[in-house]
Amino acid sequence: MGPYLVILCQLVFTIFVEGSVMIVWQNSKEALGYSVLANLMTNPPLNLLLLYLAGQGAGLYATVGIRLGLEVLVILAEALAYRGMMKTDIKNAIRISLVLNLVSFGIGEIFGVLGYWRVLQVIAWL
Repeated sequence: MGPYLVILCQLVFTIFVEGSVMIVWQNSKEALGYSVLANLMTNPPLNLLLLYLAGQGAGLYATVGIRLGLEVLVILAEALAYRGMMKTDIKNAIRISLVLNLVSFGIGEIFGVLGYWRVLQVIAWL
């Protein structure tokens, strides 16, 4: 599977997970749209940058540190987006972004342990 298809699958996965949590938590289909927009803004650049760094031979410890730093930036960027789209205060927007990203990150890591790439291959095959 090509790298861009992997990135697309990661985006779809993230939108599905975070969108599902957003619908249940906020009890609003409109909130799903906010989640989709926030993830379209942050997920592809994040994964393209991580793909680039992997291609440059970044070591495991460097990659983990960079990834965590980038995830913090994603949480902040999405919080600003949620604050504007949902007309909420920054504390609530950060809480929303933090919870959504922790859930999708955690589930993504579980899939990684369980054979994430196989899951992506099945999704791409569909």
